[in-house]
Amino acid sequence: MSGSPNLKASGFTEISTVKEYLVTATDGLIDLTAQGENSSVHLNGESVCMDTPGSSVKVINSDDGVDNSGGVDISASGAKALISLETPSAEKCSQINISPDGILLAYGLPTSPATIALTPNGLTLSVGLPVVGAMIEMKADSIVLKVGATQIALTDKGIVSKALKIESEVLEEISESVVGGVKRTVNPEGHFMVAALSELKVEVDGIKSNAPIISSKADAAYEITATLLKLNANALASLKGALTDHNQ
Repeated sequence: MSGSPNLKASGFTEISTVKEYLVTATDGLIDLTAQGENSSVHLNGESVCMDTPGSSVKVINSDDGVDNSGGVDISASGAKALISLETPSAEKCSQINISPDGILLAYGLPTSPATIALTPNGLTLSVGLPVVGAMIEMKADSIVLKVGATQIALTDKGIVSKALKIESEVLEEISESVVGGVKRTVNPEGHFMVAALSELKVEVDGIKSNAPIISSKADAAYEITATLLKLNANALASLKGALTDHNQ
């Protein structure tokens, strides 16, 4: 102890100002306790540090003459190191866990909070109960969006979707194309498919097809019924069957 202050034995009611004050506990315990309704313990200085062999808390002030900035440094080392900040209650949980395995942020109902998990493999956001809740999983080579049994996976090789039922409503037009002259278009006028020289149009007034070769086959029966049926062929028209009824 250097420059020991004059401390009264009855309750430490008077402390003298000294240049330096050191306390060492030979048995390994220093206990600072403030009691009472308005009790408080203050540690003031340009820096305040608390250290253990595997962790430390530092409150630092940096004054460069222009900006007086403060900083708080909390660190923990070791394979099982953990820094946890939480405000638990019976209704809601709010928590941040930092460890060598990653960072976990959680908020919401204690049984099913919304979470953001950062791990060496990527980022996962989840809301709701496991299996049936919503989840977004991001990795270096993929993004997966999932709600219950419905899933959409985006990778560098393409998009894969899986669902019990798929419904879509488009106000103007859907247009899809594949290299090689294959295209599909859906708009208020109808459904149009094109593959090179072949075309199929499903319009409000009927179905129209145009192709170099049109072929259809039925193992048992093939029936066409129409008030007016017209078949035209520029070169050759052929109708074959085990039983063919062709009346003009």
